Amino acid sequence: MKPRNFRFAAMLAILLAFALPSVQTIQASARPAPTHGSAAPTPGSRPLVPLNTAGVTGGTLFGGTYPLVAEQGRLGRKLSIVRIYYMIGQKFTTPHIKQLMAAGTTVLASLDVPIGHGITYASIAAGRQDKQILAWLTQAEQNAVTYHVPAVYVAFEHEANNPPNHVNGTPAQFVKAWNHMHALAAKAHLNVGSGGRLRWALILMHMAYFTVSERPKWSLRIGFASNYWPGAANVNVVAADGYNRGGCRNHRGSRPAEAAVTPGSLFNPVLDFARLHGNKPVFLAEWASAAFSALPAWQANYIYAMKAYVHANPRIEAALYWDDHGYASCSFAVTGHPQSLTALRSMAQSLHGHL
Repeated sequence: MKPRNFRFAAMLAILLAFALPSVQTIQASARPAPTHGSAAPTPGSRPLVPLNTAGVTGGTLFGGTYPLVAEQGRLGRKLSIVRIYYMIGQKFTTPHIKQLMAAGTTVLASLDVPIGHGITYASIAAGRQDKQILAWLTQAEQNAVTYHVPAVYVAFEHEANNPPNHVNGTPAQFVKAWNHMHALAAKAHLNVGSGGRLRWALILMHMAYFTVSERPKWSLRIGFASNYWPGAANVNVVAADGYNRGGCRNHRGSRPAEAAVTPGSLFNPVLDFARLHGNKPVFLAEWASAAFSALPAWQANYIYAMKAYVHANPRIEAALYWDDHGYASCSFAVTGHPQSLTALRSMAQSLHGHL
């Protein structure tokens, strides 16, 4: 999901095909069923504890997109982390950034390629955008220092596997561009491993983490996370975007046209991938449920299910709610939905992760 300018008029038509089919209705159990290829824990065993490459302690960071900041009073707490979006050429420092970080909130900020400006993965890997990129990365790290925020999370080209983004280059070229940017930051001592405060999050559409056997053939065009993987040394956090849509993209109505999916049906493969690729922590970079006026509890029920899912999976070290409208008739905002706000407040107050 991209709240920035939509890249193509045809993007909606392409994405209509990418709504995950209903897998199962929300269940009361907090323990997700293992995905294909993922072994269930044996009785008495403990899950593998992820490496602390995210710098999070005390549990899971709770946050969301910038519109959710306005709901902090109703949630009864400030957001620990806020999702922010940029294009190459923009400055990191904005009034919103100053407001958030002065209050002690960190950000998960993506730096994406603007279409039609002659920038590609190949040009980035060749160093032709070094000045713009390094300026942005430097501002991100300097704001963390200025406002005493221990970490800022940065991502390059979030949802790179989204088909409209393929105009930027191949997955292999994406990896080269990512690693060039990471090395640029390391040389400038901006990364956490080189004396700075930047931590890098790879954000893909959730289905990129599914194995071939878990995916229908039409979804193969979305690509696989393994093809976009820059290597464990250059990634601190594995992250994904995923939604409970109820068919809202191709159905305009007051009731869902499809059954609810479970959080596990969206994100279990992400957890598996992170475990197998460096034992990394996971951020749910964008998660949300559509709202339907005839069934006000539908969105709220999914939020409660996500609360249980996050608590059952300590590998998840940040969960950010995408509080906005989406494509077509989809609306994921909780504003104006009392049951949903109550559910999100319950989740927010149960998560105590901090930096």
